[in-house]
Amino acid sequence: MDSQKTLQATERKRLSKKRGLKGAIESKKMTRQPFREYRKFIQGHYDGIAGKLTSFTGLVTGHEALAGRLIRPSAFDVRGCKRILDAGCGNGRYSKYLLRWADHDAVIAGFDLSQRMLKRARRRLHSPRINHVAADLTRIPFATGMFDAVVCGYVLEHLPDPRPGLAELARVMRPGAKMLLLVTEDTFTGSMCSRMWHCRTYNRIDLERVCGECGLRWQKPHYFSKLHALLRLGGIIVEMRRD
Repeated sequence: MDSQKTLQATERKRLSKKRGLKGAIESKKMTRQPFREYRKFIQGHYDGIAGKLTSFTGLVTGHEALAGRLIRPSAFDVRGCKRILDAGCGNGRYSKYLLRWADHDAVIAGFDLSQRMLKRARRRLHSPRINHVAADLTRIPFATGMFDAVVCGYVLEHLPDPRPGLAELARVMRPGAKMLLLVTEDTFTGSMCSRMWHCRTYNRIDLERVCGECGLRWQKPHYFSKLHALLRLGGIIVEMRRD
């Protein structure tokens, strides 16, 4: 209980430093209830209509199509990786491209907190090559050093402190393994996404520092397009290596 209160206090302090419109827009949901209750709320949020709408919102924003620009040989290349994890796989948006580019003998796994999102992913992918399991980012049910490559798309922002999630991701990665991390950035559009999905945002410099503390070294940024890079859209997308 004390640790939950500490996390809430830390998040409130972070939000209090944000001034202006971005600070006013960003969701305060995480600070207004114990993390266990927030976690249960998020699970229900994605089990319900919000999760069902992710395919539609992905089409409207272009993220469904643009995901293919991230996971391909000229960007985040998974060829040669034999064990691949889609962490917080949602409706299978990134798994679709992992299946497209991964070697045919590669083992692919995906997990999500929401059982309904897992059902949507299975229905969408129709593939025996990927195994799904319900799990929490802070308690990943896989062995230490198991994966060669990991994709974690827009999940970390549902933790008040990213360290437990990052540490778990680092644990299941073998030394030298790579990860594509996508998170909501502390921009104006990021604040609007925060409001819609009841999550926090991250500062790019702060996140790189915390990743380093967890043994994850930033290698290069990725963007959905040149326009996204110019206007700082799409959040923080970075390729990392496990030290």
